[in-house]
Amino acid sequence: MKTLLFKKTLLFLCLFPFTSVWSQSHPLPVLPDTSLYGKYTSRTMHLLQSSTPEHRNTVKILVYGQSISAQNWWLAVKKYIEVKYPWANLIMENRAIGGFASQLLSKTVEMDVSSFYPDLVLLHIYGSNEAYESVLKTIRSRTIAEIAIQTDHYTGKDDWSDNMSYQILPALATKYKCDILNIRDPWKEYLKDNHLDSSKLLSDGVHLNDFGNYLMAELVKPLFMYKSKYASDPLMLKTVFIAGNEFKITGKKLSFEFIGNRVDLILDSAVLGNTVQVLVDGKKPSDFQGTYYTSRPYNANGSGWPWNLPSMIQVQHTAPWVNENWTLTYTDAKAPFENFKFEIQGSVTGKDGSGKSSEDFNSPSGKIIIKKGDADEGGDWHVNRSYKVLKTEVKPGDKIFWKTYSISANNFITEGQTITLFQGIPNTKHILTLIMNGKSKIPVKEIIVYKPHVAGH
Repeated sequence: MKTLLFKKTLLFLCLFPFTSVWSQSHPLPVLPDTSLYGKYTSRTMHLLQSSTPEHRNTVKILVYGQSISAQNWWLAVKKYIEVKYPWANLIMENRAIGGFASQLLSKTVEMDVSSFYPDLVLLHIYGSNEAYESVLKTIRSRTIAEIAIQTDHYTGKDDWSDNMSYQILPALATKYKCDILNIRDPWKEYLKDNHLDSSKLLSDGVHLNDFGNYLMAELVKPLFMYKSKYASDPLMLKTVFIAGNEFKITGKKLSFEFIGNRVDLILDSAVLGNTVQVLVDGKKPSDFQGTYYTSRPYNANGSGWPWNLPSMIQVQHTAPWVNENWTLTYTDAKAPFENFKFEIQGSVTGKDGSGKSSEDFNSPSGKIIIKKGDADEGGDWHVNRSYKVLKTEVKPGDKIFWKTYSISANNFITEGQTITLFQGIPNTKHILTLIMNGKSKIPVKEIIVYKPHVAGH
């Protein structure tokens, strides 16, 4: 199917979450068949259900998408999970970006989702189905996150939303083994059963008012009903290997073969103060460029990226990244910001070139590549678009900061109990080698391997 853009331009007029909290009592919805909920999110549900006061499982949930995902319904869902599973160590964040259709989120998903490495992603996106698939593929190949895809809520007759909700998204869910949360059908039924026009649940024809936030939360909550009929980890996304059973420690060196892109260790906390060297396939973990990520751009004033802090939405590279702080300085910028100029400097690299937004920027070091043009044109900039929608301006001398950083440990000291050795190496077969610097044997009790569902990234 050809790429289609979501036609509801109202999405650009309301880009940030509503701050009010609904208190009005509303009729409960009649839920659709939810018997299949949990089929592909059972690992997350098992972690929640099996948490106890003595063993509190950490469960990371990420809400991702656009302005609908950023609205307050997710806070009610979070509260519901906290009450239902009080012993879980729940880490639930929302990194949705208002006004970002799939064509743009496909550029930010690595920065936002892969780095967070969640157990579950609640996902709702408008826009191109090809770019939607790109988002799914990145999440499934770079993390072990399970995914629950939300279909569109009902705002009125819309053939594109019907096609996405009933044809395209179910097909993608089958391909990438994701749960589908049927929002569209029970939304329609709710309006019919309660004799409501769709506008009664909306603030502007698209976004949710308090009533709509209430209904959305009620339709998402059933995902978090634990079902014992589903295996705890059917795709073998995370495997725990125990010393003495699955691997043996002899002396000061441990070699372990695994398939995956992340490894954690559980250490014997009684052995403290020793340094351990880490190698993967004979190399330092930080030598693998997949362990490097970029932070979201930020400035000294704490302005919200990308709408109140116009900058780039993606940075690529050809030369290896290192842990480094980066600065972009606008040198010539005038509304409507279709051809501004800038300079870039790195804390390690030093001055790394100047450019203008109308041309592809390839820094002399090869560490910074920014595609020309604004996001609406397929480029990597979000400056002209911020100005067109919110009249946000940048001025010569304004600075934007970001970081490149590696999630890896080339060495670690045996202090504490849990350590992530690395995250983001190729999702293939590897040999992990640990070499102890000290008299004691390597104090590893468990090796935890994370293997994303889509291999080879």
